[in-house]
Amino acid sequence: MRLSRRTLLRAAAAMAATSLAGCATGGGNPLAGRSTAVPEEPVTIGWMAQRLADNQGRDLRDTLVEAFQRRYPSITVRLTEVPPTTDVRRTTLTTQIASGSPQPDVYLGDCVWPAQFAHNSLAAPLGEVSADRRFWDGFPEPVAEAVRYGRQAWAYPLYVDYAFLYYRADLLEKHGLPVPRTWEELSRTALRLREAGDVRYGFVWQAASSEALTCNVNELVADAGGALMDAESREVLVRSDAARHALEFMAGLVADGVSPAAVGTFAEEQAMTAFSSGQAAFLRNWSYAWGAANGSRSSVRGRVGVALRPTFDGVGRPGRCTMGGWHNFVNPHTEQLGAALAFAKWMAGDEAQTLMATTSPYTPTRRAVLTAPDVVGQDNPTFGLASDAELVLRPTKSPYYPQISKAVYTNVNPIVVAGGGDVRGAVDAMADQMAQARDGAAL
Repeated sequence: MRLSRRTLLRAAAAMAATSLAGCATGGGNPLAGRSTAVPEEPVTIGWMAQRLADNQGRDLRDTLVEAFQRRYPSITVRLTEVPPTTDVRRTTLTTQIASGSPQPDVYLGDCVWPAQFAHNSLAAPLGEVSADRRFWDGFPEPVAEAVRYGRQAWAYPLYVDYAFLYYRADLLEKHGLPVPRTWEELSRTALRLREAGDVRYGFVWQAASSEALTCNVNELVADAGGALMDAESREVLVRSDAARHALEFMAGLVADGVSPAAVGTFAEEQAMTAFSSGQAAFLRNWSYAWGAANGSRSSVRGRVGVALRPTFDGVGRPGRCTMGGWHNFVNPHTEQLGAALAFAKWMAGDEAQTLMATTSPYTPTRRAVLTAPDVVGQDNPTFGLASDAELVLRPTKSPYYPQISKAVYTNVNPIVVAGGGDVRGAVDAMADQMAQARDGAAL
């Protein structure tokens, strides 16, 4: 039976009162009437999660599961089949859980899913954030905020993706140039390296008509001093000088030859390939790009640097970036609620986060782990930089976020590809369509 949203929200209050420990009780409520205690008898739960490679190329999932099972010997965790892409995974989970399936018990989902999945009864409520401040205060505020919908938490964070500026350190040294701290300086430097014949492209990033472009727009608008929407994803704020400035800059990158017109077809993989093959001087990409740029197949291995993203002249400091990452959600229909909760929450705790941070390139979500000497002292400068970055949330508090994002990228992509156009009209159309999407209208 599919649980209604009202039923799940009532259950959440009862679960919060017990802090997800012991046994919750309630008048026939499907969640509140079930035990949330760690089982004493052997049980098995299923975890749907994409493969996570550690620093040695091994599967980090196995390492984490083995460590959890040592801590909780009564619980066996079985990996379940994972659909090939994020969109297919979301569709599969939506269909499967809405039909009442108890599997998977726990699933790794994108950080933009909490509101959508909570609104549609696809995730179990994990208790009021304010009722467990000791636990949630261990995360940077944007990370804890991202899993909240209403007053409830709907997922436990596993890792965070930060966006950085990657650059050819050897080329900057060759020309005696500093690492750019502003977008204007980056444009000048990129053109100089192109004109010197050192690279084919100055700066590559993600402008394909997809979520990747929304991430870039979100942080560039923030760099210009604006925002797409307010903190609760209720008021559309993008009709602004800051948004127009950001779009003009993105279009100008193509018009001025800093970025190729093909950037309008680039997602993360295409931008990464252009940089790691030695064709580009600068790259905007996520945390994983440090390992990819210095991997055995990279043509620029050992010649790459990484820095906080630049900002615009006269607008704050560098370091704003869209928050990415993945969280563990609990299936509201799981038949092993206590075991599923124990596993999902353990993965967000210090033990699992430290294990992940010291054996893999995935950035931990807990503040104390991220700043620990044995983590920041590794040969991965993104961990140290992450502490100085300012995470910028997308307007994901709306359960209609996928439609809001579509309104962003479908209006910005043509402007970028053309290297210009009616920027004011594009911003106005984006704002109108975002408002329609916020209100649940199909685009």
